[in-house]
Amino acid sequence: MADQTVVARLKRQRELRAAEGWREVKVWVPTEQDAEDIRKLAEERRAKAEALHGLSKEVPTVTPELEDRIAKAIAEHGSAAYTTSTGAVLDLMTHLAEENDLLGFSRAVIVLARAKPANAHFVTEAVPGKITNFLISHRHVDPSRLVSWTTQNRGWADSLKSAVREPERFAQVVETMAVSINEPED
Repeated sequence: MADQTVVARLKRQRELRAAEGWREVKVWVPTEQDAEDIRKLAEERRAKAEALHGLSKEVPTVTPELEDRIAKAIAEHGSAAYTTSTGAVLDLMTHLAEENDLLGFSRAVIVLARAKPANAHFVTEAVPGKITNFLISHRHVDPSRLVSWTTQNRGWADSLKSAVREPERFAQVVETMAVSINEPED
């Protein structure tokens, strides 16, 4: 998603942050030192958010272990060890799905998106692929039936993406998909 201008990039960043609950504050101050103090405070608050301070408390029942795993994934943002800047986050999502932890998967997506709003869309777009692998591995969905079902149910990916911000609903949507795909054909 390449922006054509700096103004377009800034507008998109503002929209993404606002969608994740961040607040923009503009102030006028009388001295350069006051301005520098505010810049430092803003940088500290962004760093604090990326370190998940307080964010995981907004998502009910995030365990300390999951919070630690999310914090590590965020700390690795942009790491050369991955082909994409969100590689560590995507890796965490894969591991949570492999662990059969749909609630943790959903909670991780919520916290990760809140901490890194500019990457929320990219992370959310990865959900359907992660869940199709989960269905095959953990719900014994036959891949050919999965392909057939997804062809017949075109809104399935959007349904997952819209539910991922509500952990219990997300788990129910995934389980309903599994049952529907595995239903015997008439």
